Amino acid sequence: MTTPRRHPLIRAVSDLFIGPDATSDELLCGWGAAFLASLAQLAWALLFADWTPLQTAVAVLFAFDIGGGVVVNATRSGRRWWHRDSVTRTQEFAFYVAHVHPFVVSWLWPEYGLGQAAVLYSSMLGFALIVVLAAPGSLKRPVAYGLTAVGIVMGATFLKAPAGLLWLPLLYYMKLIAAHAVSDE
Repeated sequence: MTTPRRHPLIRAVSDLFIGPDATSDELLCGWGAAFLASLAQLAWALLFADWTPLQTAVAVLFAFDIGGGVVVNATRSGRRWWHRDSVTRTQEFAFYVAHVHPFVVSWLWPEYGLGQAAVLYSSMLGFALIVVLAAPGSLKRPVAYGLTAVGIVMGATFLKAPAGLLWLPLLYYMKLIAAHAVSDE
């Protein structure tokens, strides 16, 4: 499939987050997942939550980022873009370090303790280090999926986020470990 023609602003944003060679199908999947996740989160917040406007805005933004990121980081163009030769190890780990979502959730939803946030965040960083630095090339993908499975179990048991954000620890590992940590082969 060919790279589509797009409005210059949409192209600039898509190139930055999805990759400059993203196909129409990849763009549709990535943007579609981001918008659907954010709309689902907004609907849940409006129908069932007693959240402040800031909590609602942050939850919708996180759903957009993580819901879209799970898909975008798994596309061929996304993998090529995020793992291109010009990306240094420092830049690669800055991507993981920047995902401070658990601490924001802990700040805005006090029932999600700082300890839970620290375990979620530090385990994600540890898993990323294992996949990127320690796993041999032929085992990076299975190690990433295995660690993602461990993370999902942790997220579904003792790292449970507040009601309405139960998806966050689960998709957090999927986006950052299963989808992002392994380059395109």
